Amino acid sequence: MKKRFYLVTCTLNLFVTTLTFAGPGGGGGGMPGGGGFGGGMSGGGFSGGADRMSGGRSMNIGSGFGNNDDLFDDLQERRRAREERGFQRLKQLKWKTGYTIPQHYRSDRYKVNGLGYNLPQAQSTQQWYKINSDFVLVDANNVIIDVR
Repeated sequence: MKKRFYLVTCTLNLFVTTLTFAGPGGGGGGMPGGGGFGGGMSGGGFSGGADRMSGGRSMNIGSGFGNNDDLFDDLQERRRAREERGFQRLKQLKWKTGYTIPQHYRSDRYKVNGLGYNLPQAQSTQQWYKINSDFVLVDANNVIIDVR
């Protein structure tokens, strides 16, 4: 059985960072499909950096991390745009009696005291909500009773 050595070289600035890994049963130097943990790659397992002696794949360790930030930023931007589209749709809702009020509007932020806006007194199981320019009376089951 061949012995494999782990070679780790870390340097600063202009020098190349090199990592070489070989797992048990990995393909040997130039033998394709050696099977096992590191098999299938000539040179045995994973080889990173500028290690040209093993014949494995080479990759600069520090170069791949910038792409992850770009992907994350893109994902965040797409999520923000989707939420904004959803909010625009909520603003266009036409409130009708019998409809259920969306979860987004069930917070204390939208609750109002009906007497301050010359609205009829709500019963103990009802609550007035001010959503955009509409006043909506909702019961305990979040069903709309009245719209003004």
